[in-house]
Amino acid sequence: MHRRVAIVLLLATGCAGAADFQVGLEAYDRGDYASALREWRALAEQGDATAQYQLGVMYDDGEGVLEDDREAARWYRRAAEQGYAAAQLDLGLMYATGRGVAEDDRKAAYWYRQVAGQGYASAQYRLGEMYQKGEGVREDAGEAARWYRQAAEQGYAAAQLALGAIYAAGRGVAEDRLQAWAWYDLAAAQGNDAARQGRARVERGMSSAQLDEARKLRGALGGPPAADWGKEGEAPVPPPEMVLITGGCFRMGSPESEAGRAGNEHPHWVCIEDFSLARYETTRGEYAAFVRATGRRTNDPCQVLVQDAWTGRGDRNWQEPGYAQADTHPVTCVSLADALAFARWISEETGRRYRLPSEAEWEYAARAGTENSRYWGNSPADACAYANVGDRTLKGHYADWKWTIHHCHDAQVHTLPVGSYRANGYGLHDMLGNVWEWTCSAYDEHYQGSEKRCDAGSGPGVVRGGSWSNSPRWVRSAGRFPNDPEARLDIVGFRLARD
Repeated sequence: MHRRVAIVLLLATGCAGAADFQVGLEAYDRGDYASALREWRALAEQGDATAQYQLGVMYDDGEGVLEDDREAARWYRRAAEQGYAAAQLDLGLMYATGRGVAEDDRKAAYWYRQVAGQGYASAQYRLGEMYQKGEGVREDAGEAARWYRQAAEQGYAAAQLALGAIYAAGRGVAEDRLQAWAWYDLAAAQGNDAARQGRARVERGMSSAQLDEARKLRGALGGPPAADWGKEGEAPVPPPEMVLITGGCFRMGSPESEAGRAGNEHPHWVCIEDFSLARYETTRGEYAAFVRATGRRTNDPCQVLVQDAWTGRGDRNWQEPGYAQADTHPVTCVSLADALAFARWISEETGRRYRLPSEAEWEYAARAGTENSRYWGNSPADACAYANVGDRTLKGHYADWKWTIHHCHDAQVHTLPVGSYRANGYGLHDMLGNVWEWTCSAYDEHYQGSEKRCDAGSGPGVVRGGSWSNSPRWVRSAGRFPNDPEARLDIVGFRLARD
């Protein structure tokens, strides 16, 4: 993590020409784009959808070749016709904007529909827009509401805002002020000012009993409440929402065949006792309550990446990490000692003993019974439906971004409110992406037992899960990194555990 290590798309096990793709991958990583292009083009001509999509990305972004939208569209189309979801989404975007192809809303809607059915929130939202406006499809308020809802349920703020407006006006659905308030509030929790204004308009005509009902409905939708439900500091921070994790045995680490694996991920069997883990990462609002109550020092510098090196910035801290956050975003720029102090404080406040998870507990919970490299499967290109990662949105924001990304769009550059993406099989959100998370274990490169204990001290601790800025290599269930326990980074936070 001292540099954001690059690795490109994973080729699914068993695909024809895997060795050749790996040759291209190795060439790409060392900057030999001509060799990568040669290997991937040969595979692409044989019908390999992963290679076809990778060629499309190279031409789309001008990586190692001259930027050529028409050539990008050609390769995207070939991969899309084989059902490659990321290619279908990018091809839909190209038809919607007329980039590389003639602008054609009907074709855009066709490709969006293919990928929307696979759970891509951005495609679901765009379909909602098209049905609402009658662009490329017949105008149909009911269909618009259906697609908006699918995206909204995955945490897509723009869809939540649109759904709030639809319920407030009764367009395509029965008018329902409680539903409107709840969906507006979900978007407001992500810092959406238009959603706050919409919620205020709806709330003006509601009785206190209706507002209570709306808040119950909002709670059933999931995610934390918007930070402005009450005045700051008016009440003590509530205990975190915990999920009981039933213990069991699992294979920790990764097989040698897993793309992106590091040498410190030795596969071995570990057994876990029952424990509870917070459904969400600790938020900035929760941490603010801790700082107010304890007066903990907060002005130590936070490490940020500047020209390939981690540099301490005195003007960066958990309140000002260098990018915009609301109180519902995960706290960053916290050291291991900060996280442990927060756990002690909330234990005293609630009378329940909270701690950080061990490294083994963390991975067991992140996997949620799966053996793939990620809890949604093996493909990095599918990440944007499940996690906030380093992706094409990030690269579009930072023109000089040179590290490998996930070739998908999550529509967010930095952190997002906790719970914005789909939960894993155990109901835990953001176990991969958003921010790295401290564990209570001391780092041991060879896995000799410390991964099962809470004994982090003066030596390196361990962070897990990857962040909003990281490449596929780091955003895996087995990915791990040793970190200075005193370090505060703008991509590291934590979540709590309890026995």
